Amino acid sequence: MNKTTTIPDPRLIAATSTLAAGLFVLDLWLPLGVAVGVLYWGVVLIALASPQRWFPLTVTGACSILIIVGALLGPIHSGVPLWMAVTNRLLSLLVIWVPVVVFLERRRGVEALRRAYDELERRVEERTAELVKANQALEAEIAERKRAEASLWETQHALEQNRWQLRALAAQLLTAQDDERRRISRELHDDLNQRLAMLAVEIETFQQRLPSSKLIAEKLRSLHEQVVELSDDVRHLAYQFHPSILDDLGLPIALQRYIEDFSTRTGINVTLVHKDLPDPLPQDIASCLYRVAQESLGNVAKHAHASHAAVELLGSETGVRLSVRDSGVGFDPTKVKQPLICLGFTSMKERVRLVNGRLEVKSSPGQGTEVRIWIPLAGSSP
Repeated sequence: MNKTTTIPDPRLIAATSTLAAGLFVLDLWLPLGVAVGVLYWGVVLIALASPQRWFPLTVTGACSILIIVGALLGPIHSGVPLWMAVTNRLLSLLVIWVPVVVFLERRRGVEALRRAYDELERRVEERTAELVKANQALEAEIAERKRAEASLWETQHALEQNRWQLRALAAQLLTAQDDERRRISRELHDDLNQRLAMLAVEIETFQQRLPSSKLIAEKLRSLHEQVVELSDDVRHLAYQFHPSILDDLGLPIALQRYIEDFSTRTGINVTLVHKDLPDPLPQDIASCLYRVAQESLGNVAKHAHASHAAVELLGSETGVRLSVRDSGVGFDPTKVKQPLICLGFTSMKERVRLVNGRLEVKSSPGQGTEVRIWIPLAGSSP
């Protein structure tokens, strides 16, 4: 510590020393009694002006010594009992010590309170600084999160736009594919197949007009059979592209014709049940149902290893339901890894979505597979 905090003001030392000496001299000459304590309280009061705790205690102790010495050396008033003189001196000591102790304890309490207040202020400032830092970090985090959310929203918006664009392109592709299938089917059936039929008739006529020759007759008969077979293949190919019977006679007859041909080619027994179908059925819905049934039966032939299958077409006032079930090996839909199967289901889903329908595939290993679709009619919800 420096001298300014450990050594009292010299003026206080001089004042207390001078006043104490004067009171001591006065006490030696006059029988002051209790009044001497009151006078020495003035010296102590001056000493309390010092901020050092030890200085008032030292001055009070010195005054106490002076009071005792003054009692021993000072005059005794005649007629005053000894016990009264002693009591007066004790009261004098009490008069100067009690206020000093109370004042110093109060000062210590005030100083302790001030230190506590200063410590509290310091902690409040530190805590405030921490809170400011935390608040700044939180504001930075909130700003960063807002930027991330904005970026995420923009990304999601872009993805949504891309998804709608892809769906629109897929719809255009499927529509163009169906139109192209219809055009190719019509050309195969109306043009190429008719030419092959005329060629078969001409070969048969030419065979009848030639002179009888067993070798030539066999050659022409073989050629006629090949042309007829090629005509059947062209007709079947045209039917695969787009069955004109679907547009001419409706969905049930077209499906029945396809199922018969499918059973003949694959050996899988397929039954068709249809009930309460709207008449006429919108062309886009009829085409979707036919293609989904065709794709589903194709999957049965390729992957199911089934012996029989069932196709159901059920109509109502609100929509049409198609179900294709098989008795095959089934599969776990969550573990499908064959890309061709996934691609087939994706194509079916897209076709059904274009007519606002729903597609559901139910399957489990050893339990077969069922493909269900529901297509609402105009004015009803999917």
